[in-house]
Amino acid sequence: MGPRPAPLWRLAAAAVADGLLGIIAWSLAAMWLIVAVLVFRAKPLDILDGLVLASAVLVLGVALHVVYHTVLVGGCGQTLGKMLLGVAVVRRDGAPAGYGRALLRCVGGGLCLLTLGLGRLFVLFTRDRRALSDFVAGTRPVTTPHPGPLP
Repeated sequence: MGPRPAPLWRLAAAAVADGLLGIIAWSLAAMWLIVAVLVFRAKPLDILDGLVLASAVLVLGVALHVVYHTVLVGGCGQTLGKMLLGVAVVRRDGAPAGYGRALLRCVGGGLCLLTLGLGRLFVLFTRDRRALSDFVAGTRPVTTPHPGPLP
């Protein structure tokens, strides 16, 4: 028998913690991008320039999210929120997820957005607490023996 599926409350709390960290990181990066554009720009922004800047901020947020989740889940099986709550992401057979599956999990997270969050609700109905993103990547969230990075 492998590691136990992560309880729903831990998954939710880890998602909230990671979400807050993401909002802080995105806000700081977006602020610096906007300030840099406004400071080094010779003329005021017109509507088209504003749309381009808003698009750049959106792309920056998506890129930060993908890099954060892919590097941390791929490298040590956990994001900072998951480390705090004692949750890890592993392959279905219990082996480390790796970078490829971590990236696929991010793509699956995008599919969850396209379904207006319904893909996340899978965790309520699956015994091993897998969301749509876990089905796409062949991963599952498990409880670690104690909070912190996987050995």
